[in-house]
Amino acid sequence: MQRSINPGLSLYLDLVRFLAAVSVLLYHTWTTLFPQIPFKWPGHEAVVIFFVLSGYVITHATSRPGVTLSVYLQHRAARILPVAICALMLAALIAPLIGTSASFNEAAPGPVDSLPFWHATFANLLFIAQSASFFISAPYNTPFWSLNYEVWYYLIFAAWLYSPPRWRIALTVLAAALAGPKILLLFPVWLYGVWLYRNMPKLTSPVAWIVFIGTLMLAAALTWLNVSDILRAWLYGVFPPAWHAHFSTQFIYDLMLGLVVSANFAAVVAIGDDFKLLFLLQKPIRYLAGVTFSTYVFHMPLALLAWDGLGIRSPAAFYGFMALAIFLLAELTERRTSFYRRLLSRQSARVATS
Repeated sequence: MQRSINPGLSLYLDLVRFLAAVSVLLYHTWTTLFPQIPFKWPGHEAVVIFFVLSGYVITHATSRPGVTLSVYLQHRAARILPVAICALMLAALIAPLIGTSASFNEAAPGPVDSLPFWHATFANLLFIAQSASFFISAPYNTPFWSLNYEVWYYLIFAAWLYSPPRWRIALTVLAAALAGPKILLLFPVWLYGVWLYRNMPKLTSPVAWIVFIGTLMLAAALTWLNVSDILRAWLYGVFPPAWHAHFSTQFIYDLMLGLVVSANFAAVVAIGDDFKLLFLLQKPIRYLAGVTFSTYVFHMPLALLAWDGLGIRSPAAFYGFMALAIFLLAELTERRTSFYRRLLSRQSARVATS
């Protein structure tokens, strides 16, 4: 059943996802540009926000009438592939300038004409770079890891939602097995968003304000008290092989934070329409939300191009260059999602009639 997303919540989610993407960008670049001003930006925490948001938005999208498996796959491909392909091509283009001694701990797996470089590129293009025991970072783009997780969440969800009843469990288990244990460790965070859409709690306004403010304070405390590091150190102590989970080694913390994020979103359902300033800034918020994915996926190779390739050291010029490049790339990819959907739809129709 499709549920409406009230305007206040919709605007809030758009603002949050853009701020989360900017937080990841600053998490990766701040220390290098401002070593004299130490500040811990919530980079990993932003990914948790993205996963909860993704589960929520995908469930909303699939609840619309007429969304078949074919339409679902076309829409996901139109959203993911243009940005992903462009990001991997960008890495190959900047490789001759960057080499293997890059800043921001983002060294390539080898020269652009080497087998490891293209092995890493194609593993990430197929979104299997974090499956099973694989741990293959995209060249010059470590943040790409979360796309390898999210695409599998799409596929597992599709297997459950669209499979014939007698094959549903078997196909879902198969998709989960192909995804691998690391990816499954964070799947519950994505499912929080699914649950939230289908079972949105109804809070009164006073309670919602308490929950809203409380979850913001709790999220800040979890981040800046290094709770993730504390829990990860404890996990390594009781189960040393846990380090093999790589990007999922913080899964206990991520499960906790995901609940906090979900509660925050639930509170906004009741009070979001009171955020008058959001409605005054509706147009810029909507526009910036349209470059969120691009900000996340393109920022690292662009940061390396600016710092190592072009030698830009001024923070104003550095971030100005990155902003301009991100917005231009977004116009070619993320902000053209409707065009890519139509393209895939026409291609699918040709195949069906051939």
